[in-house]
This record gives sequence, C-alpha cells and structure tokens, in this order.
Amino acid sequence: MKKWFILLLALIAILPVSTVRAQLQVNDTESTNVTVTVSSVVMVDINPASLSWTGVEPGSVGGPNEETNGYFAIQIENIGSRNITHIWFNNSWSTGREFATGTNTNIDSGNFVVLAREGGNYYFSGRREWNESRSLVYLKDFAGNIPPASNYYYGRFHNASYEYFWMTDASTYCNTTGHTIRIGNTPHTESQTGSTNFQTGSGQYTEITLTNAGGSDASWGYAAITSGPLSGYCIAVYYTCDQVIFYKWNKDAPGGTSCTNAEYFWDANSNPGFPLVPGNSTVANIRVFVPYGIYEGQLKKGFLTVFVNDAG
Repeated sequence: MKKWFILLLALIAILPVSTVRAQLQVNDTESTNVTVTVSSVVMVDINPASLSWTGVEPGSVGGPNEETNGYFAIQIENIGSRNITHIWFNNSWSTGREFATGTNTNIDSGNFVVLAREGGNYYFSGRREWNESRSLVYLKDFAGNIPPASNYYYGRFHNASYEYFWMTDASTYCNTTGHTIRIGNTPHTESQTGSTNFQTGSGQYTEITLTNAGGSDASWGYAAITSGPLSGYCIAVYYTCDQVIFYKWNKDAPGGTSCTNAEYFWDANSNPGFPLVPGNSTVANIRVFVPYGIYEGQLKKGFLTVFVNDAG
C-alpha cells in the first residue's frame, strides 16, 4: 500500500505542468497610436557651400573648367516644411572702384557672379559700377563736348570681354524722378571703340528715364531697361551720380520691388508657376564674368545669398 501512494502523488505533481505549457502557446497583440506634428518652417539648403575660380584671365568667363571642383551650378533644396513661393539672390559688391587702383583689396568676387535658370540666359544678380576715375578723351557728352565737360559723369557696364559706356548729367541729383541716363548701343571691346557719342540726336545710345526709388532707397533712382543691348536689366543710379547698379535677380536692390525687369529666380505664380515643395530642389547655373583691367591675384572673398519665402 505504501508504494502505490507514492506513485499517485507523482502523477498528481506532473499533470499541472502539462496544462501550463498548453496555455503558453496562445498569441496576443495590441497596438498604440503614433502621431507626429511637424513645425511650420521655411528652410533652404545650398550646395556646394563654396566655389572658387582660379586662373581666370581678364576679359573672360570663369566656368566649370576654372572652378576648383568643376562645379557649374548650385543646388537649392527646400529642407523645410512649407512650400517655397519665391527665390531671389543678393550678392556682395565692391566697396570702391575696381579699376585704376593698383590693388585688389576692395575688389569683391561677388560683384562678378552671374546666374541663369537651367537653359536660360546669364544675368548679374547685381553688378555695381563706378564712374571713371579720369577723363576719357574719346567720349562726347550730351552737348557735344569732347572730352565730356566736368558736369557729366560716365562709366561702363562691364561684361567680361565687352563693355558698354553709360553717361549722365551730374549737375542735378541722379535720384530725381525724370532724370536720364544714356547707355551706348554698341559695345567697346579689345578690337572696337563702340558707341562713344552721347550727343543728343546721335543715335548711338539708349536713353533711360529714372524714377525715385522712395522709402529707404530714396537716395537712388531706378528704371527698367526695355530697349537696347541691356534690355532685361534694371538700373539704379545713386543721387551723386557716381554709382550705378545693374540687376536682375535681386528683388532687394533699389527699386527692386517696383522695377518690372527685376525677377524672382523662382516664382510660384509665373515662372515656373508652381511652388518648390518640401524635399524638392532647383538649380541655378553659375559663372563669373571677369572684365579687362582687374588687378592680379586673389580677390576679396565675396558672398552670394539666397533668399526664399512662402508668400502663400
């Protein structure tokens, strides 16, 4: 009787273990909700972060062959969370005359940068020019004087291997609405003199009438150039008549919000007609136009600034 009792207890101890193992084979799942709210931010990333052109000869274009890494464009990527409606540019300018100074200390590399939409024409975002530092004996002023009388200020629009002379009467402030500036129709190059006769009625110039820019830019007069070789640019002239800015992609230049030729590089309303959505990018082809007469060596580091917004 004692042996059977022991065996019965052993069986009773084994049975519950088998039951527990069967219960562990049953599976179960449960989910939890995940929600992410992205902040409303306008952000942009520009690459490459720097560009450097070397060995560019005076009167030539610096392209990918002269750029240290072979870069020919910059990529502008929307890394924010909002649609980008507009893209425009600003660049640094030389702080004084770039020519006839015997030094390159004040010559800003940013003043030579030109940009183009893919497949489009190159324009200066903003090119700042100064009047000539000495008399040019082969120019004729509005009244027919050669060389020009002292009340006439004149200079050049430099564009690599060619340039256009401009002239204005500096006896009155150049930011005054109705003031005029004349630009020669034929370029001056290494092999030709170009348009140098600004005498009234000569037919060698395009005359542009300025409007005061007003507000914080009231020291400037501006106009859209709608005819002649520089058609498509805006021009701004300082009240002292010794500084002129030619611009295209710079909406912050004097008169830039009003000048009809000043364009956004990307405009969701017209060109291309849709916003740059988050995660998408666009390209701006880039070059430098180095004119004749620039002092040798490495020029002052310049900056190209990209502005974006979401105007709704």
